[in-house]
Amino acid sequence: NDNATSTDVAITSQDAAGNSTTQNFSGLVTIDTVAPTASITVDNVTADNIINLNELSGSDIPVTGSVGGDAKAGDTVTLTVNGHTYTGAVSNALTYSINVSPTDLAATGTIAASVTTADLAGNTATGNVSHVVNLDLIAPTASITLSDTALQIGDTATVTITFSEAVTGFTLADLTAPNGVLSNLSAASINPVTGVVTYTATFTPTANIEDTTNVVSLSTEYTDLNGNSGTIAASNNYVVDTLAPVITINGEVSNNYRPTLAKANDVITVSFTSTDPVTSVTIGGHVVSATPVVGVLNTYTASYTVTTNDNATSTDVAITSQDAAGNSTTQNF
Repeated sequence: NDNATSTDVAITSQDAAGNSTTQNFSGLVTIDTVAPTASITVDNVTADNIINLNELSGSDIPVTGSVGGDAKAGDTVTLTVNGHTYTGAVSNALTYSINVSPTDLAATGTIAASVTTADLAGNTATGNVSHVVNLDLIAPTASITLSDTALQIGDTATVTITFSEAVTGFTLADLTAPNGVLSNLSAASINPVTGVVTYTATFTPTANIEDTTNVVSLSTEYTDLNGNSGTIAASNNYVVDTLAPVITINGEVSNNYRPTLAKANDVITVSFTSTDPVTSVTIGGHVVSATPVVGVLNTYTASYTVTTNDNATSTDVAITSQDAAGNSTTQNF
């Protein structure tokens, strides 16, 4: 209850005769029993107040803020994070910056900040605040599938890229697709329940290719919305066979004494090569069998016996071959 005038002095003395004197003295000591005030704030830690995996593995993170009330330059700011204490001084601008281990920040996500100040009389005050740091310590993942894993001439496949969460920075350039071209990247499709995000693209195989081992792969250039770097991913294997069978007709002769002419009952023989199995041969519109030439790889003959119903155009030849992938070629002669 004392106040600034309470140190005034009054001294009274009295002698034996009863004479008294009172001496008054204006006190030199000022009484101050009023405590100062102190307050403290903590700024967002990192630009978005979120610690991601990249920041967790980096250097110490500066925790900044300001003080108010009667707090002043030189006062001590104390940060308690994950049971560890960090201290620093208030600057002339009444701000502070104290480096804190990202591991401690990520352990609890809470910063307890305090500043203690004292007035000239020694009265003290402490301001306290608690600041929560958000954490995202999970990297986005992806999976890749193809709608068709055995591609032949004329085929395309839909490539589906599924991310575990929304991502940024993802483009077709992040994908590698051997023996083909990716195009038509779709907009993101977000599952409102799971948060899974899906993109699709079109894969068009390169012409004249035979390759049984291929995967679409994803690089790590993309990140989630909080800056965590993505993980690599690869599709299931796909086979590309866009190489059509090649048929070469070497010649057509008859057993007539003039090989370019044929009468009824003469035999017309066609010789040819094919890189793949022969599925049909016609001579003059008549289906005949292809006979492999013994000892000569991919070489065949086919024969037709002329009848009286045949005409001058009946020796036209059509040979069709088909490879294991289903690609076919028809050679006319």
